[in-house]
Amino acid sequence: MKIAYFDCSRGISGNRVIGSLLDAHVPIEYFQSIIQQLLPTENFKVDHQLIRFDQQTVTFFDVILPDYDPQLTFDQLPKRNLFDIIDLINNSDLDDFVKSKSIEIFKRLGNAEADAHGCAIEEIDFHETGAIDTIIDIVCSVSGLHYLGIQKVKSSPLNVGFGTINYRFGKLLIPAPATQRLIKDIPYYSNEVSGELVTPTGAAIIMTLAEDFGHLPPMTIKNVGFGLGKKEHTSKDCLKIYIGHSADKE
Repeated sequence: MKIAYFDCSRGISGNRVIGSLLDAHVPIEYFQSIIQQLLPTENFKVDHQLIRFDQQTVTFFDVILPDYDPQLTFDQLPKRNLFDIIDLINNSDLDDFVKSKSIEIFKRLGNAEADAHGCAIEEIDFHETGAIDTIIDIVCSVSGLHYLGIQKVKSSPLNVGFGTINYRFGKLLIPAPATQRLIKDIPYYSNEVSGELVTPTGAAIIMTLAEDFGHLPPMTIKNVGFGLGKKEHTSKDCLKIYIGHSADKE
């Protein structure tokens, strides 16, 4: 059985999942075809590059969104709600498995955000410029694992970090309320690493795809990918993915 194990000892985010999959030999052209199919007319750029540290090469990935008129209020910025995104995915020509898993992740994320905000899921908008970044992160994460033929996903416990993050209404404790709700049933911890290590999108992805959270399982490792989400970070901040075959008879 072909499996993927995510080492989340420095957390997890959507960008780092895509970076790790690129580093594990999913072609960027494959991701570009997925993105073009979903968002053919949107204005954004994808930045991806190999970054070499002293003894380590990692893959950086980010979605660059356009600058909008600073006079626009938050509510005037482009946005999509959960049902807009579900329609977008369902109306695509993506594989049925990719569609269903991507929608499952979005529903999990939407429910967590709704619970955190104390509102109905119908009222939740994915604000960051029409949810472009979130759509790419989630659908490409599922697509990349599908491309690699992964049959089972496992994960380490999550290192969530510590401190506060700035929010449009003030400051939030880490993990953020939506993230806290997403990871409440799995093992997580915080050590000396400060900052928001687990984002809501990263939490929704791993909570939906991983079957269990523990130590690296017995497996024959064929490939290891390292994903970086911010250029100012170091190789220690990477999300690591192990690709291989289970050593257990399943």
